[in-house]
Amino acid sequence: MTISSFIKCLLLAVVATTEVQSFFTIAPTTATNANTAAVKNTLSDKQIIELAKDYVTNKNGFYKPIDADAHAEDFVFRGGVVGPLNKADYAKTMTKLGIAEAFDLDPNAFGFCVDPQVKNTARFYVRYTGRQVKNWKVAGTPFDIPPEEGNKRPIVGPTESFCVQFNDEGKARFLTISAPMAFGNPEQPSTGQLGAVLGLFNHVGLEVAADSALNSNVRRLGNAAADLLPDEVSPPRTSSKREDLPTWWKEH
Repeated sequence: MTISSFIKCLLLAVVATTEVQSFFTIAPTTATNANTAAVKNTLSDKQIIELAKDYVTNKNGFYKPIDADAHAEDFVFRGGVVGPLNKADYAKTMTKLGIAEAFDLDPNAFGFCVDPQVKNTARFYVRYTGRQVKNWKVAGTPFDIPPEEGNKRPIVGPTESFCVQFNDEGKARFLTISAPMAFGNPEQPSTGQLGAVLGLFNHVGLEVAADSALNSNVRRLGNAAADLLPDEVSPPRTSSKREDLPTWWKEH
């Protein structure tokens, strides 16, 4: 099955109930700290910033292979359309996506600061650049994109804002990424108006894959397949089962 046929099958399966969700839709929110006054951090500002710099470059699974030990057992990832994902599902999803293996990307992170109202939390910006170095294979899908596709032009991502919270032991407890900034970038992104993995789909010419990932019904279908198929052939999950999420996570 070709990639285009695979995507068409997914779209046909949900065409009767299609409800495309924009990447720029504001995701349901959760309070990581109920107190709106300044909080008392258990890590110093310097520690929080250094942990965040190391995490975004080396630990989170996008730029380097996932470091599961750098994540707390009650970790949650929540993006604009992907998530919430618990620690186990996030690690599997990042591994199945295979970005760190297929690309040599630099986050070019900047603007680090410590949030004064959310415990042990750093906020900063990312604007990734780089190139594809190996075939990009996404587990559980027919995607097998050669470097020739990714290197037709330099990879230039948009500006994206990140937020990562650490527990008392310095492990990541919460990670969220905002919608990419459509304006104010130093140069035109090669990823269209999308960032993260969806931006890479755009960059290599798989706009249909990026568009389908924005469809909530396609994501539900993918999660259903992940529930039914053996792990070695299942596609990446885009959200965890509600009962598998840490008790602290509440969307509202």
